Amino acid sequence: MSDDDITQAPPNDYRAEQALLGGLLFTNSGSTWVLDEVQRILHGPEDFYTVRHQEIYSAILDLYGTGKPVDPITVAAHMREAGSLARIGGAPYLHELVQTVPTVAHAPHYAQTVRDCAFRAALVSTCTTGRDEAYNPTSDPAQVAETVTEQVQRLVSGAAETVDRFWVGDHAEVFLDQMENTEHDPIIRTAWPDLDAVVKLRGGQLVIVGARPGGGKSVLGLNLAVYTALQHGTAAVLFSMEMGGDQVMARCYADQARIPLSRLEERNLNDDEWQRMAQATARLAGAPLSIDDTPRLSLGRLRARLRQMEAKGTPARVVVVDYIQLMQIDPAWGRQRWEQLGTLSRELKILAGEFNVLVVALTQMNRNPEMRADKKPSIGDLRESGSFENDANVVLLLHKDPPNSEGEPQQGRMDVIVAKNRQGQSGVTVPLVFQGKYQRLVSKSKGPQPCAEQMAYVAADSMETR
Repeated sequence: MSDDDITQAPPNDYRAEQALLGGLLFTNSGSTWVLDEVQRILHGPEDFYTVRHQEIYSAILDLYGTGKPVDPITVAAHMREAGSLARIGGAPYLHELVQTVPTVAHAPHYAQTVRDCAFRAALVSTCTTGRDEAYNPTSDPAQVAETVTEQVQRLVSGAAETVDRFWVGDHAEVFLDQMENTEHDPIIRTAWPDLDAVVKLRGGQLVIVGARPGGGKSVLGLNLAVYTALQHGTAAVLFSMEMGGDQVMARCYADQARIPLSRLEERNLNDDEWQRMAQATARLAGAPLSIDDTPRLSLGRLRARLRQMEAKGTPARVVVVDYIQLMQIDPAWGRQRWEQLGTLSRELKILAGEFNVLVVALTQMNRNPEMRADKKPSIGDLRESGSFENDANVVLLLHKDPPNSEGEPQQGRMDVIVAKNRQGQSGVTVPLVFQGKYQRLVSKSKGPQPCAEQMAYVAADSMETR
């Protein structure tokens, strides 16, 4: 490492910062549009490299936000009251800034220069940190690469120009275009028409699916991913931290080839079953389905996989996380477990919007349902974090073998309780048929099934249990 690498300051433009602030101090003279334009360009005071310029810009925003005039005198008074005036060089420095700007109209140009420097500085910092971590022999190189890639992606996303839809008419125009575009259906259909009638799943949503251990949440998540990939050609990715890739594939074949999971595990198949295996292989091999069985999945790796799928021309539309409590937690997210999971939940919600994907996060529930007479779960039973309920667009709770009117368990039935539905009706219970040996869920009403040639198996196996 050279001396320049150690001593060189991050990219910055001191003169542009001075000229920008000097221009803003003129905004009281009928040029308030300048500050509006500058706020659209800059991300915040942190874009300034010089600390005292950060404080001056913060003071300007405070005054402007409260409707007070912005000029050297009002800014000086505001900073004096806040105790920061002496740190920036006093009132004389504010007047000096005014002398540096040739015209107020150039302020947006200077703002763009300041923003570009801030972007370059952040990029340098990210790459430098990544280089230092790469030199660290104790670090995981794959994790370092994922972290750097994630941070660079966030920088790029922040730098990308976005369409500013200010008036309701702007939003109405986009909405009408979507309504008229009948070729593209934003709704993600599942194998369960009864559930589709209640819940409309689409990209950008976070769906939480809760169940007790062995309650069928993994079956639901896998069935959803496989169905959307096979039937609609919708790219899906399953992140399985509880089961390895071979176990996931065994469940896929049990579902698609209609071979009991126990026989697949024993590897004892007859000729007819081998033929069905070959047919299922032909279907699965061409499906846009990705399986990631990383044991301790990090948020960075999840993002990296989605970016990888985008780069290959098959951007994911459905993401299933099985299950959220097994994901790697960043210690910076808080000391308490519920704080960490709350941050993870919010990050998954942000990721859904960033990539416009449906994120289905499976989670365990606590033991409270077992204490109740009907064993029926509620939204308060979600384990370890109440943030799941707040962040999710949809919350589904699974109730396996619910009791009938006489209090006896109904073998082979699973109730999907729609505990939260931001865009529709909540409190609805959708009954499904649970075929345990085939690791699949079937809708009780007539509707599309995963494969037409498999319909003959539904009636015979509709009451199978695990």
